[in-house]
Parts: sequence; structure tokens; C-alpha cells
Amino acid sequence: MQLWKKNFLVTFVLFVLVVYICLFVMVTVSFRTDLGYLMRRASDSEREITYVLQSIQKLSGGHIATDAGYMAQRYEEAGILLKVRSGDAVFADKIPLQDVPKEKYCILTHDGGKYIYIKDEVTDGAGGMELTYMENIQSFYDLQNRKFIAAAASGIFVSAVVGIMLYAAMKRIYRPVNQIAHELRTPLTGIRGYAQYIMMGNITEEDRFFAAQQIVDSAGTMKDVVDKLLIMGNVREGTLTFVAIDIEVMLEELKHIYPGIELEVSIQSINGEPTLVRCLLENMISNAVNAGGRVKVTAGAEKLCVWNEGMFRVRAENELKPHGYGLAICRDIAGIHRWKLRYSTSEKDGTAAVLIWGREKRTLAPSREMPYTE
Repeated sequence: MQLWKKNFLVTFVLFVLVVYICLFVMVTVSFRTDLGYLMRRASDSEREITYVLQSIQKLSGGHIATDAGYMAQRYEEAGILLKVRSGDAVFADKIPLQDVPKEKYCILTHDGGKYIYIKDEVTDGAGGMELTYMENIQSFYDLQNRKFIAAAASGIFVSAVVGIMLYAAMKRIYRPVNQIAHELRTPLTGIRGYAQYIMMGNITEEDRFFAAQQIVDSAGTMKDVVDKLLIMGNVREGTLTFVAIDIEVMLEELKHIYPGIELEVSIQSINGEPTLVRCLLENMISNAVNAGGRVKVTAGAEKLCVWNEGMFRVRAENELKPHGYGLAICRDIAGIHRWKLRYSTSEKDGTAAVLIWGREKRTLAPSREMPYTE
């Protein structure tokens, strides 16, 4: 497994653990808070019932059994079960328990449902009374279960979204590193091979010069790759200095690298970072040249256009030439300079890469940007 994928998995697993620990703590605290409120409310309700029954016992005397039975019946309809007892006399009994809990205040399970259980004994001058109170709170537990499920589903959704974003971000970060490593391997292999060849004693001076020239060329290739890495770092970190650039001279230098292109320049200079601007222009021109056909570069006060008569096509990764800076870097360079980069293609008009660096970029209507590979 690639290193960046291992780093992704470790980071993602840690993130998921943190997310679910936070959700668990949040739901648990909410559950305990709500349950505490529910039990305090049940305790207050039990106390009120006890006071009412004591008042009835004092005022009506012999009618306590009838009144207690009536109250027990009405409370049962609301999910509250009562047992009222005074001495050996039981005035009402809706409690269906076979095994009475030892605790006088607890939560118990009966017939698959959750109940708050309270047993209260009150003694005063008129005699003692014992009240057993059971309130059905299964609906509260059902609600908490739904909250747990919702929290778990939220955790899955958040983890999936962040996982996809993290995977894409880490892949984007590590992909240039992998490309640069592959690009460095080839010239390093050449340098090592030709250096070993020079160390052989039985080679001619001509062969020795050829090998040395190959080492110099491979070192130049490595320098290009390192320059590319520095350019990417500058683009990412923004440590740039803008100066006046003689765009005509820069394009003439690029014409020496790509002698087949046509130039038409009507602007003397632009403001920008020279290394990045050269990187951007070289990438636009090399893409056009690699596409084949006639290539024309036109630079004016408002924009620069690189046109070729070939049709645009998305190329596979194994078809890409090494040392290409990539469209993402080009867009970053244009964005840093507050320029716009547009691509358009058609069978009739060919392909045009347009870099808008003048006032036209402020009034340009939004256009459809095409996918493009270096």
C-alpha cells in the first residue's frame, strides 16, 4: 500500500474515532440530563399524590378506599401505576410486580418496558400510609434510541463526506511528489550508469566525452524537475515578487525551444513573477505543440492566445510527456496574478488557450471551462 494511502487511513480512522466519541458523549450527557429531569418530575408527581391521599384520608375517613381506587384507575390510563396501603388495608393496587425491588427509588424493567419505581412511606398523627408509584417511561427510551440511531447516521454521513474530501486532498498533495520521484529516477539512473561507464579504463576519449555529455544532460533534467518543485512551492506558499516582464523577449526565448511556432506580439511588458509566468507560457505552448499542427501565439494588451489547428482530446496518463507542469499549477499561477485562463476547441476553429491579463477579464462573461490535461 502506498504511504499516502496509509496516512489517509490512519488520519481517517482517528477522525472517525474522535467524531463518534464526541457524539457518544453528547448523546450520553443529553440522555442523563433528560432522564434526571424525568425522575425529578416523577418524584414531584408521587409526592403530590401522597399529599392528596393524606388529605382525603383526613377529611373523608371511610371513603379513602373508593377515592384511592378511583385515582389509581385514572392514573393508570396515563401510564402511572399506583398501590395505596395503610397498615394492613390495601386501598388500591395496580402494581403487577411479583418481585418488589429493594430500592425505594430506581428504574426497572417490566414486560419489556421501562418504569420509574418509587416507594414512599408517610407517617403522621393520623396514621401511616404507603404509596408505591410506577410510571411508564418506555417512550422516553424509544426516543433516546432514535437519537442514538440519528447520531450514528450523522457520524457515518460526516465521516463519509470528510473521508472523500480528505482522500481527494491527500491524493492531490502526494500525486506531484510521486510524479517528481519518477521523473528524478530516470536522470539519476542515467548519471549513475554513465559515471560507471567513465570509470572503466578501456574506453576512448570520444566515448568518455559522450558519457560526460549525457551526465550533463541528465543533471540539467534534474535541475528542471527541482525548478518545478520550487515553482510549485512558491505557488502554494505565495512567496512571490512581481516585476515588469519583457513579454516579447520571453516569447522569443520560448520560440528557440519550439522553433515551429508563429509569434505576433503587440505588447512590450506585463507585471508578474518571471519564473511562474515563463512556466505558464511554456506549458501552454508545449500543449499546443504536442497536439500537432500549426501553432500561433498572439500577445496583446488584453490577452495572450495560443492557438493550434489540432482538435483537443483528453490524453491518458501514460501519454503525457514528463516535466509537464499541469493544468492545476497553471490555474494557480493565473489566479495569483489575477488573470483568467480559458480553453476552447472545435473541429472547425481548432484549439485556443487564452490567458486574459488585461481589463477584459473584468467584463468577460462566464464561459464553460473545458477539462484539459497537460
